[in-house]
Amino acid sequence: MKTTTIIDRFRAAVGAWRKGPAEGMQSDVLPLLRAEYLASLTDGITPRKLQHILASADQGDMLDQLRLFEQIEERDEHIFAELSKRRRALLGLQWTINPGKGGGTAKNPDKRAQRVAEAVREQFDSIPDFEDMVLDLASAIGPGFAALEIEWGFDGHAHVPVCLHRRPQTWFQLLPAYMGGDSDTLRLRDGSAEGLELAPLGWVLHRHRSLSAVLPKSGLFRVLVWTYLLKGYARGDFAEFLEIHGLPLRVGKYPTTASAEEKKALRRAIQAIGHDAAGIIPDGMVIEFQEAARGSEKPFEAMLAHCERGQSKAILGGTLTSQADGKSSTNALGKIHNDVRRDIMASDARQIASTITQQILMPLAVLNCGVADPALLPYFTFDVSDPADLTELAEALPKLAGCMRIPEAWAHEKAGIPLPEGDEPILRVNLGQAQGQAQNPAQNSTGKPPLTPPAATAALTAGEDGGKGQARFPDQAALDAADLPPETWAKLAEALTASLVGELKDGKTPDELLASLAGQYPRINTRDMEELLARAIFVAEVWGRASAAAEGEGA
Repeated sequence: MKTTTIIDRFRAAVGAWRKGPAEGMQSDVLPLLRAEYLASLTDGITPRKLQHILASADQGDMLDQLRLFEQIEERDEHIFAELSKRRRALLGLQWTINPGKGGGTAKNPDKRAQRVAEAVREQFDSIPDFEDMVLDLASAIGPGFAALEIEWGFDGHAHVPVCLHRRPQTWFQLLPAYMGGDSDTLRLRDGSAEGLELAPLGWVLHRHRSLSAVLPKSGLFRVLVWTYLLKGYARGDFAEFLEIHGLPLRVGKYPTTASAEEKKALRRAIQAIGHDAAGIIPDGMVIEFQEAARGSEKPFEAMLAHCERGQSKAILGGTLTSQADGKSSTNALGKIHNDVRRDIMASDARQIASTITQQILMPLAVLNCGVADPALLPYFTFDVSDPADLTELAEALPKLAGCMRIPEAWAHEKAGIPLPEGDEPILRVNLGQAQGQAQNPAQNSTGKPPLTPPAATAALTAGEDGGKGQARFPDQAALDAADLPPETWAKLAEALTASLVGELKDGKTPDELLASLAGQYPRINTRDMEELLARAIFVAEVWGRASAAAEGEGA
Protein backbone atom coordinates (compact mmCIF):
# COMPACT_ATOMS: atom_id res chain seq x y z
CA MET A 1 0.00 0.00 0.00
CA LYS A 2 2.83 2.36 0.86
CA THR A 3 4.63 1.76 -2.47
CA THR A 4 1.44 2.36 -4.46
CA THR A 5 0.84 5.64 -2.63
CA ILE A 6 4.35 6.91 -3.40
CA ILE A 7 4.02 6.01 -7.07
CA ASP A 8 0.61 7.66 -7.32
CA ARG A 9 1.99 10.86 -5.85
CA PHE A 10 4.92 10.81 -8.23
CA ARG A 11 2.67 10.27 -11.28
CA ALA A 12 0.44 13.13 -10.17
CA ALA A 13 3.45 15.41 -9.88
CA VAL A 14 4.71 14.41 -13.34
CA GLY A 15 1.28 15.03 -14.83
CA ALA A 16 1.06 18.47 -13.29
CA TRP A 17 4.50 19.37 -14.56
CA ARG A 18 3.73 18.25 -18.12
CA LYS A 19 0.57 20.33 -18.21
CA GLY A 20 2.51 23.54 -17.62
CA PRO A 21 6.20 23.62 -16.65
CA ALA A 22 6.92 26.49 -14.30
CA GLU A 23 8.81 29.43 -15.74
CA GLY A 24 12.21 29.87 -14.18
CA MET A 25 13.70 27.81 -11.40
CA GLN A 26 12.58 27.22 -7.87
CA SER A 27 15.76 28.81 -6.57
CA ASP A 28 14.64 32.05 -8.18
CA VAL A 29 13.04 32.84 -4.81
CA LEU A 30 16.56 33.28 -3.41
CA PRO A 31 16.31 37.12 -3.44
CA LEU A 32 13.16 36.79 -1.34
CA LEU A 33 14.94 34.53 1.13
CA ARG A 34 17.79 37.03 1.32
CA ALA A 35 15.33 39.81 2.00
CA GLU A 36 13.88 37.75 4.84
CA TYR A 37 17.37 37.27 6.27
CA LEU A 38 18.05 41.00 6.17
CA ALA A 39 14.66 41.70 7.76
CA SER A 40 15.50 39.26 10.55
CA LEU A 41 18.38 41.50 11.60
CA THR A 42 15.80 44.07 12.69
CA ASP A 43 13.12 41.51 13.58
CA GLY A 44 11.17 42.52 10.50
CA ILE A 45 10.97 46.17 11.60
CA THR A 46 10.84 48.76 8.84
CA PRO A 47 10.66 52.53 9.27
CA ARG A 48 6.96 52.54 8.41
CA LYS A 49 6.20 49.65 10.77
CA LEU A 50 8.24 51.26 13.55
CA GLN A 51 6.34 54.49 13.17
CA HIS A 52 3.07 52.57 13.43
CA ILE A 53 4.26 50.77 16.60
CA LEU A 54 5.22 54.04 18.29
CA ALA A 55 1.97 55.73 17.28
CA SER A 56 -0.06 52.80 18.66
CA ALA A 57 1.84 53.01 21.97
CA ASP A 58 1.04 56.70 22.18
CA GLN A 59 -2.64 55.79 21.84
CA GLY A 60 -2.38 53.32 24.74
CA ASP A 61 -1.59 50.01 22.96
CA MET A 62 1.97 49.32 24.18
CA LEU A 63 2.22 45.59 23.48
CA ASP A 64 4.10 45.78 20.17
CA GLN A 65 6.38 48.48 21.53
CA LEU A 66 7.22 46.40 24.61
CA ARG A 67 7.91 43.35 22.43
CA LEU A 68 10.26 45.46 20.33
CA PHE A 69 12.00 46.78 23.45
CA GLU A 70 12.64 43.20 24.58
CA GLN A 71 14.53 42.55 21.34
CA ILE A 72 16.70 45.67 21.34
CA GLU A 73 19.06 44.76 24.17
CA GLU A 74 19.25 41.11 23.08
CA ARG A 75 20.18 41.93 19.48
CA ASP A 76 22.41 44.98 19.90
CA GLU A 77 25.58 44.18 21.82
CA HIS A 78 26.59 47.84 22.09
CA ILE A 79 23.33 48.87 23.75
CA PHE A 80 23.63 45.85 26.05
CA ALA A 81 27.17 46.81 27.10
CA GLU A 82 26.35 50.48 27.76
CA LEU A 83 23.16 49.74 29.68
CA SER A 84 25.00 47.08 31.68
CA LYS A 85 27.58 49.71 32.74
CA ARG A 86 24.83 52.09 33.77
CA ARG A 87 22.89 49.52 35.79
CA ARG A 88 25.84 47.83 37.46
CA ALA A 89 27.27 51.18 38.58
CA LEU A 90 24.44 51.21 41.13
CA LEU A 91 25.72 48.03 42.78
CA GLY A 92 28.87 49.78 44.02
CA LEU A 93 26.96 52.44 45.97
CA GLN A 94 26.63 52.33 49.74
CA TRP A 95 23.06 52.62 51.02
CA THR A 96 21.31 53.37 54.30
CA ILE A 97 17.83 53.32 55.80
CA ASN A 98 17.39 56.64 57.57
CA PRO A 99 14.91 57.36 60.36
CA GLY A 100 12.09 59.80 59.72
CA LYS A 101 12.37 63.18 61.38
CA GLY A 102 9.38 62.61 63.63
CA GLY A 103 9.44 65.34 66.22
CA GLY A 104 13.20 65.82 65.94
CA THR A 105 15.64 67.06 63.35
CA ALA A 106 17.80 65.41 60.70
CA LYS A 107 20.80 65.35 63.09
CA ASN A 108 18.78 64.46 66.20
CA PRO A 109 15.85 62.31 65.02
CA ASP A 110 12.97 61.31 67.19
CA LYS A 111 13.70 58.17 69.25
CA ARG A 112 10.47 56.58 68.02
CA ALA A 113 11.58 57.18 64.44
CA GLN A 114 14.94 55.58 65.23
CA ARG A 115 13.29 52.47 66.65
CA VAL A 116 11.06 52.16 63.57
CA ALA A 117 14.04 52.56 61.25
CA GLU A 118 16.03 49.88 63.13
CA ALA A 119 13.10 47.44 63.00
CA VAL A 120 12.49 48.08 59.29
CA ARG A 121 16.20 47.69 58.55
CA GLU A 122 16.20 44.29 60.24
CA GLN A 123 13.17 43.22 58.19
CA PHE A 124 14.63 44.66 54.99
CA ASP A 125 17.86 42.72 55.47
CA SER A 126 15.86 39.50 55.30
CA ILE A 127 14.98 40.15 51.65
CA PRO A 128 17.22 37.82 49.61
CA ASP A 129 19.48 39.01 46.78
CA PHE A 130 19.43 42.77 47.27
CA GLU A 131 21.74 43.22 44.25
CA ASP A 132 19.34 41.31 42.00
CA MET A 133 16.50 43.52 43.17
CA VAL A 134 18.46 46.67 42.27
CA LEU A 135 19.31 45.30 38.81
CA ASP A 136 15.68 44.30 38.22
CA LEU A 137 14.47 47.76 39.19
CA ALA A 138 17.16 49.33 36.97
CA SER A 139 15.84 47.31 34.02
CA ALA A 140 13.12 49.98 33.86
CA ILE A 141 15.60 52.44 32.32
CA GLY A 142 14.96 51.11 28.81
CA PRO A 143 11.20 50.45 28.61
CA GLY A 144 10.18 53.01 31.24
CA PHE A 145 8.95 50.69 33.99
CA ALA A 146 9.75 47.43 35.77
CA ALA A 147 7.46 45.24 37.87
CA LEU A 148 8.45 42.93 40.72
CA GLU A 149 5.76 40.76 42.27
CA ILE A 150 6.09 40.40 46.04
CA GLU A 151 5.85 36.95 47.61
CA TRP A 152 5.02 37.64 51.25
CA GLY A 153 5.90 35.40 54.16
CA PHE A 154 5.67 35.46 57.97
CA ASP A 155 8.76 34.69 60.03
CA GLY A 156 6.86 34.43 63.32
CA HIS A 157 7.36 38.08 64.20
CA ALA A 158 6.81 40.13 61.07
CA HIS A 159 5.48 40.00 57.53
CA VAL A 160 8.46 40.16 55.17
CA PRO A 161 8.97 39.64 51.42
CA VAL A 162 10.24 36.10 50.86
CA CYS A 163 11.09 36.83 47.22
CA LEU A 164 10.67 39.54 44.61
CA HIS A 165 9.82 38.00 41.24
CA ARG A 166 10.56 40.10 38.16
CA ARG A 167 7.72 39.99 35.62
CA PRO A 168 8.14 40.83 31.89
CA GLN A 169 6.87 44.20 30.76
CA THR A 170 4.78 42.47 28.08
CA TRP A 171 2.51 41.13 30.84
CA PHE A 172 1.11 44.62 31.37
CA GLN A 173 -1.16 47.04 29.58
CA LEU A 174 -2.53 50.52 30.13
CA LEU A 175 -6.03 51.13 31.36
CA PRO A 176 -7.90 52.58 28.34
CA ALA A 177 -8.67 56.27 28.49
CA TYR A 178 -12.39 55.68 27.97
CA MET A 179 -12.36 53.63 31.19
CA GLY A 180 -10.72 56.34 33.24
CA GLY A 181 -7.08 55.61 32.41
CA ASP A 182 -4.53 58.42 32.43
CA SER A 183 -1.76 56.94 30.21
CA ASP A 184 0.07 55.82 33.37
CA THR A 185 -2.28 53.29 34.98
CA LEU A 186 -0.77 49.82 34.51
CA ARG A 187 -2.78 46.62 34.72
CA LEU A 188 -2.16 42.94 34.05
CA ARG A 189 -3.16 41.62 30.64
CA ASP A 190 -5.92 39.08 31.22
CA GLY A 191 -7.61 39.20 27.81
CA SER A 192 -10.14 41.86 28.78
CA ALA A 193 -10.17 45.42 27.50
CA GLU A 194 -9.58 46.99 30.90
CA GLY A 195 -7.07 44.42 32.22
CA LEU A 196 -6.69 43.13 35.77
CA GLU A 197 -6.10 45.66 38.53
CA LEU A 198 -2.82 45.14 40.44
CA ALA A 199 -3.26 43.76 43.97
CA PRO A 200 -2.49 46.17 46.84
CA LEU A 201 0.94 45.56 48.42
CA GLY A 202 1.47 42.82 45.85
CA TRP A 203 3.86 44.65 43.54
CA VAL A 204 6.92 46.85 43.43
CA LEU A 205 6.22 48.94 40.37
CA HIS A 206 9.19 51.15 39.47
CA ARG A 207 8.64 53.85 36.86
CA HIS A 208 11.91 55.23 35.57
CA ARG A 209 11.67 58.57 33.80
CA SER A 210 14.50 58.86 31.29
CA LEU A 211 12.23 61.31 29.49
CA SER A 212 9.71 63.58 31.16
CA ALA A 213 6.65 62.21 29.39
CA VAL A 214 3.74 59.81 29.79
CA LEU A 215 4.64 56.17 30.47
CA PRO A 216 4.76 54.93 26.82
CA LYS A 217 7.24 57.71 25.97
CA SER A 218 9.29 57.84 29.19
CA GLY A 219 11.67 54.94 28.46
CA LEU A 220 15.17 55.38 27.04
CA PHE A 221 14.45 52.87 24.28
CA ARG A 222 12.15 55.43 22.65
CA VAL A 223 15.32 57.33 21.79
CA LEU A 224 17.35 54.26 20.79
CA VAL A 225 14.86 52.54 18.45
CA TRP A 226 15.90 54.59 15.43
CA THR A 227 19.62 53.97 15.74
CA TYR A 228 18.81 50.30 16.41
CA LEU A 229 16.87 50.16 13.13
CA LEU A 230 19.58 51.95 11.15
CA LYS A 231 22.27 49.64 12.51
CA GLY A 232 20.17 46.63 11.46
CA TYR A 233 20.00 47.88 7.89
CA ALA A 234 23.70 48.78 7.86
CA ARG A 235 24.65 45.31 9.08
CA GLY A 236 22.45 43.64 6.49
CA ASP A 237 23.90 45.70 3.67
CA PHE A 238 27.41 45.03 4.97
CA ALA A 239 26.78 41.27 5.01
CA GLU A 240 25.46 41.36 1.46
CA PHE A 241 28.44 43.43 0.35
CA LEU A 242 30.85 40.86 1.81
CA GLU A 243 29.11 38.08 -0.15
CA ILE A 244 29.84 39.66 -3.53
CA HIS A 245 32.97 41.69 -2.78
CA GLY A 246 35.78 40.75 -5.15
CA LEU A 247 33.56 38.57 -7.38
CA PRO A 248 33.42 39.54 -11.07
CA LEU A 249 30.10 40.37 -12.70
CA ARG A 250 28.99 37.36 -14.75
CA VAL A 251 26.79 37.93 -17.80
CA GLY A 252 25.28 35.00 -19.74
CA LYS A 253 24.32 35.41 -23.38
CA TYR A 254 22.04 33.02 -25.23
CA PRO A 255 20.73 33.01 -28.79
CA THR A 256 17.18 34.13 -29.48
CA THR A 257 16.28 30.57 -30.39
CA ALA A 258 17.29 29.19 -26.96
CA SER A 259 14.65 27.12 -25.23
CA ALA A 260 13.49 27.60 -21.65
CA GLU A 261 15.54 24.61 -20.56
CA GLU A 262 18.68 26.04 -22.14
CA LYS A 263 18.11 29.35 -20.36
CA LYS A 264 17.81 27.49 -17.08
CA ALA A 265 21.04 25.66 -17.75
CA LEU A 266 22.82 28.93 -18.46
CA ARG A 267 21.53 30.48 -15.24
CA ARG A 268 22.58 27.44 -13.20
CA ALA A 269 26.04 27.61 -14.74
CA ILE A 270 26.45 31.31 -13.88
CA GLN A 271 25.43 30.68 -10.27
CA ALA A 272 27.65 27.62 -9.99
CA ILE A 273 30.68 29.55 -11.25
CA GLY A 274 30.11 32.13 -8.54
CA HIS A 275 30.32 29.50 -5.79
CA ASP A 276 31.98 26.39 -7.23
CA ALA A 277 34.20 27.92 -9.94
CA ALA A 278 32.81 25.30 -12.35
CA GLY A 279 29.75 24.82 -14.53
CA ILE A 280 28.49 23.64 -17.92
CA ILE A 281 26.38 25.40 -20.55
CA PRO A 282 24.86 24.30 -23.87
CA ASP A 283 26.85 24.83 -27.03
CA GLY A 284 26.33 28.26 -28.57
CA MET A 285 25.96 30.14 -25.29
CA VAL A 286 28.56 32.47 -23.79
CA ILE A 287 29.44 33.63 -20.26
CA GLU A 288 31.31 36.93 -20.07
CA PHE A 289 33.20 38.11 -16.98
CA GLN A 290 33.07 41.82 -16.37
CA GLU A 291 35.19 43.87 -13.96
CA ALA A 292 35.21 42.56 -10.38
CA ALA A 293 32.79 44.22 -7.98
CA ARG A 294 34.38 47.24 -6.35
CA GLY A 295 33.55 48.97 -3.10
CA SER A 296 34.77 49.60 0.43
CA GLU A 297 33.67 48.71 3.92
CA LYS A 298 34.22 52.31 5.05
CA PRO A 299 30.64 53.55 4.51
CA PHE A 300 29.19 50.65 6.52
CA GLU A 301 31.69 51.10 9.36
CA ALA A 302 31.04 54.86 9.40
CA MET A 303 27.29 54.26 9.68
CA LEU A 304 27.70 51.74 12.50
CA ALA A 305 30.16 53.98 14.37
CA HIS A 306 27.84 56.98 14.03
CA CYS A 307 24.91 55.03 15.48
CA GLU A 308 26.97 53.64 18.35
CA ARG A 309 28.28 57.08 19.31
CA GLY A 310 24.71 58.33 19.45
CA GLN A 311 23.71 55.37 21.61
CA SER A 312 26.59 56.00 24.04
CA LYS A 313 25.57 59.64 24.37
CA ALA A 314 21.95 58.69 25.06
CA ILE A 315 22.82 56.00 27.64
CA LEU A 316 25.91 57.33 29.42
CA GLY A 317 25.87 61.01 28.47
CA GLY A 318 29.10 60.84 26.44
CA THR A 319 31.41 58.64 24.40
CA LEU A 320 34.80 58.88 26.12
CA THR A 321 33.81 56.52 28.93
CA SER A 322 33.12 53.77 26.39
CA GLN A 323 34.97 54.58 23.17
CA ALA A 324 38.14 56.40 22.25
CA ASP A 325 38.79 57.75 18.77
CA GLY A 326 42.45 58.66 19.36
CA LYS A 327 41.80 62.30 18.46
CA SER A 328 39.55 63.97 21.01
CA SER A 329 39.95 61.41 23.80
CA THR A 330 42.02 63.53 26.17
CA ASN A 331 42.20 62.91 29.90
CA ALA A 332 40.42 66.21 30.67
CA LEU A 333 37.51 65.46 28.36
CA GLY A 334 37.32 61.91 29.68
CA LYS A 335 37.00 63.28 33.24
CA ILE A 336 34.20 65.63 32.15
CA HIS A 337 32.34 62.78 30.47
CA ASN A 338 32.79 60.63 33.58
CA ASP A 339 31.35 63.44 35.72
CA VAL A 340 28.28 63.49 33.46
CA ARG A 341 28.02 59.74 33.84
CA ARG A 342 28.07 60.15 37.63
CA ASP A 343 25.22 62.65 37.39
CA ILE A 344 23.16 60.10 35.46
CA MET A 345 24.02 57.42 38.03
CA ALA A 346 22.90 59.74 40.84
CA SER A 347 19.58 60.34 39.07
CA ASP A 348 19.02 56.59 38.61
CA ALA A 349 19.88 55.93 42.26
CA ARG A 350 17.48 58.58 43.58
CA GLN A 351 14.59 57.29 41.47
CA ILE A 352 15.14 53.70 42.61
CA ALA A 353 15.58 54.81 46.24
CA SER A 354 12.23 56.60 46.09
CA THR A 355 10.51 53.44 44.83
CA ILE A 356 12.11 51.30 47.56
CA THR A 357 11.01 53.81 50.21
CA GLN A 358 7.39 54.03 49.08
CA GLN A 359 6.75 50.43 48.02
CA ILE A 360 8.91 48.33 50.36
CA LEU A 361 9.88 50.29 53.49
CA MET A 362 6.50 51.92 53.94
CA PRO A 363 4.55 48.62 53.84
CA LEU A 364 7.02 47.07 56.30
CA ALA A 365 6.64 49.99 58.70
CA VAL A 366 2.85 50.01 58.51
CA LEU A 367 2.33 46.21 58.61
CA ASN A 368 4.84 45.32 61.30
CA CYS A 369 5.37 48.50 63.33
CA GLY A 370 1.87 49.94 63.18
CA VAL A 371 3.17 53.34 62.06
CA ALA A 372 0.38 55.85 61.45
CA ASP A 373 2.38 59.09 61.49
CA PRO A 374 4.07 59.76 58.10
CA ALA A 375 6.83 61.65 59.89
CA LEU A 376 7.99 58.41 61.51
CA LEU A 377 8.38 56.53 58.21
CA PRO A 378 12.01 55.66 57.36
CA TYR A 379 13.44 56.41 53.95
CA PHE A 380 16.03 54.71 51.75
CA THR A 381 19.05 56.52 50.28
CA PHE A 382 22.06 55.66 48.15
CA ASP A 383 25.31 57.45 48.89
CA VAL A 384 26.03 59.17 45.57
CA SER A 385 28.49 61.73 46.95
CA ASP A 386 31.87 61.94 45.28
CA PRO A 387 34.64 61.73 47.91
CA ALA A 388 37.07 64.63 47.71
CA ASP A 389 40.64 64.10 46.58
CA LEU A 390 42.51 63.16 49.77
CA THR A 391 45.69 64.97 48.75
CA GLU A 392 43.85 68.24 48.13
CA LEU A 393 41.79 67.79 51.29
CA ALA A 394 44.87 67.12 53.44
CA GLU A 395 46.48 70.26 52.09
CA ALA A 396 43.43 72.50 52.52
CA LEU A 397 42.14 71.41 55.95
CA PRO A 398 45.12 72.60 58.04
CA LYS A 399 44.86 76.05 56.44
CA LEU A 400 41.10 76.29 56.89
CA ALA A 401 41.08 74.87 60.42
CA GLY A 402 43.11 77.83 61.64
CA CYS A 403 40.43 80.35 60.66
CA MET A 404 37.09 78.53 60.86
CA ARG A 405 35.27 75.83 62.80
CA ILE A 406 35.09 72.61 60.75
CA PRO A 407 32.91 69.74 62.04
CA GLU A 408 34.69 66.40 62.16
CA ALA A 409 31.65 64.68 60.64
CA TRP A 410 31.85 66.92 57.56
CA ALA A 411 35.57 66.25 57.08
CA HIS A 412 35.04 62.50 57.36
CA GLU A 413 32.15 62.65 54.91
CA LYS A 414 34.18 64.62 52.34
CA ALA A 415 37.08 62.20 52.67
CA GLY A 416 34.82 59.15 52.49
CA ILE A 417 36.23 57.88 55.81
CA PRO A 418 33.73 56.71 58.46
CA LEU A 419 33.87 58.04 62.01
CA PRO A 420 35.28 55.56 64.56
CA GLU A 421 32.73 53.78 66.73
CA GLY A 422 33.25 53.23 70.46
CA ASP A 423 36.74 52.07 71.37
CA GLU A 424 37.62 51.17 67.80
CA PRO A 425 41.39 51.57 67.20
CA ILE A 426 42.30 54.60 65.09
CA LEU A 427 45.41 55.66 63.18
CA ARG A 428 47.46 58.52 64.59
CA VAL A 429 50.00 60.60 62.69
CA ASN A 430 51.72 63.96 63.17
CA LEU A 431 49.71 65.81 60.53
CA GLY A 432 51.33 69.12 61.36
CA GLN A 433 54.86 67.90 60.70
CA ALA A 434 53.72 66.19 57.50
CA GLN A 435 52.23 69.51 56.41
CA GLY A 436 55.44 71.36 57.15
CA GLN A 437 57.60 68.89 55.20
CA ALA A 438 55.28 68.95 52.18
CA GLN A 439 55.48 72.76 51.81
CA ASN A 440 58.36 75.03 50.92
CA PRO A 441 59.81 76.50 54.13
CA ALA A 442 59.65 79.98 52.66
CA GLN A 443 56.25 80.07 51.02
CA ASN A 444 53.56 77.86 49.55
CA SER A 445 51.92 77.97 46.12
CA THR A 446 49.80 80.97 47.15
CA GLY A 447 52.83 83.08 47.98
CA LYS A 448 51.93 83.29 51.66
CA PRO A 449 54.01 81.89 54.56
CA PRO A 450 52.81 78.35 55.40
CA LEU A 451 51.62 77.25 58.80
CA THR A 452 54.50 76.08 60.94
CA PRO A 453 54.27 72.43 62.05
CA PRO A 454 53.25 73.30 65.65
CA ALA A 455 50.58 75.73 64.44
CA ALA A 456 49.23 73.25 61.91
CA THR A 457 49.03 70.52 64.51
CA ALA A 458 47.35 72.80 67.03
CA ALA A 459 44.78 73.81 64.37
CA LEU A 460 43.97 70.22 63.50
CA THR A 461 43.83 69.07 67.12
CA ALA A 462 41.86 72.02 68.47
CA GLY A 463 39.27 71.11 71.06
CA GLU A 464 35.55 71.60 70.81
CA ASP A 465 35.87 75.04 72.34
CA GLY A 466 36.04 76.51 68.85
CA GLY A 467 39.80 76.30 68.39
CA LYS A 468 40.74 79.09 70.81
CA GLY A 469 44.32 77.92 71.03
CA GLN A 470 43.96 75.03 73.47
CA ALA A 471 45.34 71.86 71.88
CA ARG A 472 43.47 68.63 72.28
CA PHE A 473 46.80 66.77 72.46
CA PRO A 474 49.25 69.06 74.36
CA ASP A 475 51.95 66.40 74.37
CA GLN A 476 52.05 66.39 70.57
CA ALA A 477 52.00 70.17 70.44
CA ALA A 478 54.95 70.33 72.88
CA LEU A 479 57.00 67.88 70.83
CA ASP A 480 56.29 69.81 67.63
CA ALA A 481 57.32 73.04 69.33
CA ALA A 482 60.73 71.66 70.37
CA ASP A 483 63.46 74.01 69.18
CA LEU A 484 65.99 72.15 67.03
CA PRO A 485 68.03 74.74 65.09
CA PRO A 486 68.65 73.97 61.42
CA GLU A 487 72.38 74.41 62.07
CA THR A 488 72.31 71.37 64.35
CA TRP A 489 70.76 69.17 61.68
CA ALA A 490 73.16 70.53 59.05
CA LYS A 491 76.19 69.77 61.22
CA LEU A 492 75.06 66.21 61.88
CA ALA A 493 74.29 65.61 58.19
CA GLU A 494 77.69 66.99 57.20
CA ALA A 495 79.40 64.55 59.57
CA LEU A 496 77.53 61.64 58.04
CA THR A 497 78.26 62.52 54.42
CA ALA A 498 81.71 64.11 54.64
CA SER A 499 83.56 61.13 53.19
CA LEU A 500 81.11 60.73 50.30
CA VAL A 501 81.29 64.44 49.44
CA GLY A 502 85.04 64.15 49.23
CA GLU A 503 84.81 61.27 46.78
CA LEU A 504 82.14 63.15 44.78
CA LYS A 505 84.66 65.94 44.20
CA ASP A 506 87.03 63.34 42.76
CA GLY A 507 84.56 62.82 39.86
CA LYS A 508 83.30 59.35 40.68
CA THR A 509 80.18 58.03 38.93
CA PRO A 510 76.92 57.28 40.87
CA ASP A 511 77.57 53.53 40.64
CA GLU A 512 81.04 54.03 42.08
CA LEU A 513 79.64 56.18 44.90
CA LEU A 514 77.09 53.49 45.80
CA ALA A 515 79.84 50.88 45.90
CA SER A 516 81.93 53.17 48.09
CA LEU A 517 78.95 53.82 50.40
CA ALA A 518 78.53 50.08 50.94
CA GLY A 519 82.14 49.87 52.06
CA GLN A 520 82.09 52.98 54.24
CA TYR A 521 78.75 52.38 55.97
CA PRO A 522 80.15 50.33 58.87
CA ARG A 523 82.71 53.11 59.60
CA ILE A 524 80.40 56.16 59.34
CA ASN A 525 80.24 58.21 62.57
CA THR A 526 76.55 58.20 63.56
CA ARG A 527 77.03 58.74 67.30
CA ASP A 528 75.78 62.34 67.44
CA MET A 529 72.73 61.62 65.26
CA GLU A 530 71.87 58.53 67.34
CA GLU A 531 72.13 60.54 70.58
CA LEU A 532 69.79 63.25 69.30
CA LEU A 533 67.22 60.74 68.08
CA ALA A 534 67.43 58.80 71.37
CA ARG A 535 66.66 61.98 73.31
CA ALA A 536 63.68 62.74 71.04
CA ILE A 537 62.32 59.21 71.46
CA PHE A 538 62.79 59.40 75.22
CA VAL A 539 60.87 62.69 75.45
CA ALA A 540 58.11 61.30 73.27
CA GLU A 541 57.81 58.18 75.42
CA VAL A 542 57.69 60.21 78.63
CA TRP A 543 55.02 62.49 77.22
CA GLY A 544 53.03 59.47 76.05
CA ARG A 545 53.15 57.80 79.46
CA ALA A 546 52.18 61.03 81.19
CA SER A 547 49.33 61.66 78.79
CA ALA A 548 48.03 58.10 79.15
CA ALA A 549 48.15 58.37 82.95
CA ALA A 550 46.28 61.67 82.87
CA GLU A 551 43.56 60.21 80.65
CA GLY A 552 43.26 57.21 82.98
CA GLU A 553 42.75 59.45 86.02
CA GLY A 554 40.20 61.54 84.11
CA ALA A 555 38.24 58.42 83.20
